[in-house]
Amino acid sequence: MNDEKIKSNVCIFCGKKSRGNCIVLGQMICSYCCGTKRNEAINCSKDCEYNLLSRKAYDNHLKIDKGLIVKMLKYVIDCSGKEKFEKVMGKMAFHDESRSERIEDAAGAAMNYLLFVEPDTQGRTLVQKWESASWQGLTNDEKSLINYSKNSSLTVIEIQKVIDNQITECIDLLDDKNKKFILLDRSLASHFPRFTKMLVWIAHYPHFSRVLSNGIEVTSSIEREFMDELFSAYEKARNKNGKLTIKQFMAGNYGKLYQKIIDMSQIKYKNILRKIDLHQCKAIYDIKGDFNRIKHILDTYPEFEATKESPEVKTLEGSYYYSWLRRGASKVIEDKMPAAFRHSDDESIGVGSLANVVLNQNILTIEAFTKQKYAFAKKIAGKYFKHLIVLKTEVIVDLAKQIAGDDERITDNHPLKEKEEIPHEVKAEIMQKFNKNYYTKFLDDHVPALNGITPREAARDKKMRPALVELMKIHLKGIETQNRDDGFGLNIDWVLDELKLSELK
Repeated sequence: MNDEKIKSNVCIFCGKKSRGNCIVLGQMICSYCCGTKRNEAINCSKDCEYNLLSRKAYDNHLKIDKGLIVKMLKYVIDCSGKEKFEKVMGKMAFHDESRSERIEDAAGAAMNYLLFVEPDTQGRTLVQKWESASWQGLTNDEKSLINYSKNSSLTVIEIQKVIDNQITECIDLLDDKNKKFILLDRSLASHFPRFTKMLVWIAHYPHFSRVLSNGIEVTSSIEREFMDELFSAYEKARNKNGKLTIKQFMAGNYGKLYQKIIDMSQIKYKNILRKIDLHQCKAIYDIKGDFNRIKHILDTYPEFEATKESPEVKTLEGSYYYSWLRRGASKVIEDKMPAAFRHSDDESIGVGSLANVVLNQNILTIEAFTKQKYAFAKKIAGKYFKHLIVLKTEVIVDLAKQIAGDDERITDNHPLKEKEEIPHEVKAEIMQKFNKNYYTKFLDDHVPALNGITPREAARDKKMRPALVELMKIHLKGIETQNRDDGFGLNIDWVLDELKLSELK
């Protein structure tokens, strides 16, 4: 009996004291034999916490991977030479001041390319040579990791679903099969919503996949243009080397692709800003008539709503502050706005703003933040106040050009901000009602991105349906980002039902 008990507590391989039961073998095993034989002599289970290739051992996987990267880098430099490594690293570099780790990113891309992608004169990569040398210098766990990492690649992925705070379900946009895979990455899962597209280096393990180096988002505004340029550049390269795959091409041009995304995004952003009406427009009137008559209009007409004070204007004794809303006679301006941006008469879902108004004994100031609103406000002011005021001066500053870097002038004035914090539950209720109102109109609004037809019409058109899917991905991504940042709990599944887009739910 005692002999059986002693045997039950010893390792099946070496006879030493066991750590516990191996769930695959059904017998006891020690730590050393588990570490040296797992995923090699033992076909480990995906449910074993000691199996580095299981999701349960992800934290331990990351610890082992840190040491492996140091060994991989040393091996690459020893084999390629420091001079060549630095040359390739220079090719992988990009200019992005927002990323303090850009040097590390370039080094990682150079290491991945030289180890996994670049062939020698006999067509062999460094990782293949290392494997033929029985992974000299690596532990059993490190061998398990690099054995799967050797088939890693630089690609463009799209997040299909965020499962929890570390797991996302993704597809490889450059894989014809578009097979879904599970990606373990806490940073990515916690920061990016569904339908985010990213340029990343991916390695696939038996039960999950990992990002091997920092990536960059390919935003919706540049996605099509970037992918077109990627394929165009690849075709030119393949004309010179018919065996070159698109992922091999991408790996060798990591720095250029990263920089292309940055440059395209900045250009697109600036072009959008140059086209939009974003101006700080201020009209300053001298009061020539009855001050009390002007104040009576501001206090009684429905579009003017008194506020405590304007935070961007120095408080003057005897000054009165008002928000000019798109209400009453001023609501007519919405006739020239897209349907989705018009407000219903139900003010519980919000009221559009028009301008800020400041009144004191000598001056009336009207400030708006688009030329359209400003021109309208001046016209209405002329009707309401007539001979009571005379325009003294006006200032118009193109804020969009300032943001885009085209205009060096700086203004100290900013849009009116709320002085009192609105309770979160009230904000959430307002946003949900606004969201419902917006998308009710959106369904039957003519959308430029759909060649001027409505979403309902696009849903019935086989040719336009793919464009509708991509458009709704952008909307869903924006809503899920807002939910993550603000916790409003917005949901447009009912819109997807109306458009019969169940694949996006």
